[in-house]
Amino acid sequence: MELQMQNNVHQDEKKVKSAFRESTEITLAYFICAYAYIWFSDWLILEYVTDPNTAQVIQTLKGFISLGLIGLVYYIIVYRRVKKYLSNNEQLKKVLFELEYQNKQLTTLEEKHFNLAYFDALTGLINRNRLEIKVNRLIQNRTPFALLYLDIDDFGAINELKGHKWGDEALLLIAKELTKVGKEHIVARMSEDSFVLVFYQFEHLDEIKTLADLSINKVKNLMSKQSEAYFYSASAGVAIYPDHGLVYGDILRYANLALSAAKKNGKDQVVIYNTFMHESKEREYEITNAIKPSLQNNEFYVVYQPILDFKSGEIRKLEALLRWNHPSMGYIPPNNFIYLSEISGSILELTHFLYDKVFGQIKTWNEMGKHFTVDINISPKVLMHPTFIEDIGSYIKKHEIDHKQVIIEITESMALENIDQTIIVLKQLKEKGFLVALDDFGSGYSSLTYFKHLPVDIIKMDKDFIAKIDKSPTERHFLKFVLDLSHAMSKKIVLEGVETIEQIDILKLHDVDYVQGFYYYKPLEVSQLNEIILSK
Repeated sequence: MELQMQNNVHQDEKKVKSAFRESTEITLAYFICAYAYIWFSDWLILEYVTDPNTAQVIQTLKGFISLGLIGLVYYIIVYRRVKKYLSNNEQLKKVLFELEYQNKQLTTLEEKHFNLAYFDALTGLINRNRLEIKVNRLIQNRTPFALLYLDIDDFGAINELKGHKWGDEALLLIAKELTKVGKEHIVARMSEDSFVLVFYQFEHLDEIKTLADLSINKVKNLMSKQSEAYFYSASAGVAIYPDHGLVYGDILRYANLALSAAKKNGKDQVVIYNTFMHESKEREYEITNAIKPSLQNNEFYVVYQPILDFKSGEIRKLEALLRWNHPSMGYIPPNNFIYLSEISGSILELTHFLYDKVFGQIKTWNEMGKHFTVDINISPKVLMHPTFIEDIGSYIKKHEIDHKQVIIEITESMALENIDQTIIVLKQLKEKGFLVALDDFGSGYSSLTYFKHLPVDIIKMDKDFIAKIDKSPTERHFLKFVLDLSHAMSKKIVLEGVETIEQIDILKLHDVDYVQGFYYYKPLEVSQLNEIILSK
């Protein structure tokens, strides 16, 4: 700044010196010309005019001529200065115009940078940067608030199927609906399919629960208005200031932790953070670190749940289910370790263990004269692994069993996660002779668009489809629709979760292929299952 001021002073001094030099030059030039004119004219008169009267007349004329010359010189001086002034004025206007234009450009650029830094380009909502500033202001003012972290369940898979244009339009509508809910609060978009709402005008926790449920229902109702039969859901986690944390980073992390719990608990729900979630996260670390040692120590085992031919009541198929009994942590349910093994990468080793145990048992049953087809559940990470077909084929060859005795079971959420690649892999499986089953049909975002394209042999309907079948005519009509459609497409149906005699009485009125559930059998160890098999 000081250097700039020095430069400005130096420029001003140069301008003053330039003006002084130009004025001096003009004055000197004028005096030289004037004195030269007077001296030369006087010399001419003295030299050539002898008559005094004539000399007097000439001197008078010379005076007029001198005045004219003086006027001409002044005219030239004034003309030059005015011309230069006008020229400088035009240049100044151009400079001012250019400065004004650049200022507008800079202002526009600053606005763009501000919007990029603090607002979401698609929805116009504030982004995570702006959210942090706003929440920190609430914390500085010690204003209690609840931060709700909302995520659309499996939105990425639906977006992939429906197209990104549809996804953008859906996100715009969701943003508008959430803005209505949070019009007196703060609404931000955090990522592709997640939003944050900050409610800071409440007195009771019930108000937060009501607003959270309203937010989720707004999203579900909005998305269910699409033209196709999708089943949408959303999950959310809530953390409260100052009850759960005193800084923005902790509040956001705890809300995200609660969201993860909502996802883990089955999605489509709101979970409020509690301190036990930290204990749960620590246990997850403990479980993750114990998977590989437990594989080496043979602490995993396989149980089988029978699948019955509904008309004959005979056991025709089995579903292989992985179980884990840890020496110190005790029995660990599959839901508590399967997804952790997917995250850690140990799912491949678990699946290879399953191949070896199940295919070996199929061979044993074959030797006993008992021929079953067995379902094995395959994780998305395994299905998309580049050596999946080769790996499973090597275990088939090792135990010398028929490919048709193995049913590869995938979930519908897995199918949609990468539908094009899934179809390619499933076709390769069918070419090898494997059967393919679509598990948990109807539990997520079922759509007839992809249903007809998937090369599956068996549809396993989620237990929610028949949970209220004995109480709701609508549920019965829907069951008949899915059964008729599946049979028309040459696909067999397995109804999961059959638990009551009332459900069975209703199912007898429909063309059901297979049933599976606790009413018939719970998952059994091999010794228990062999007793049942041999008794029949």
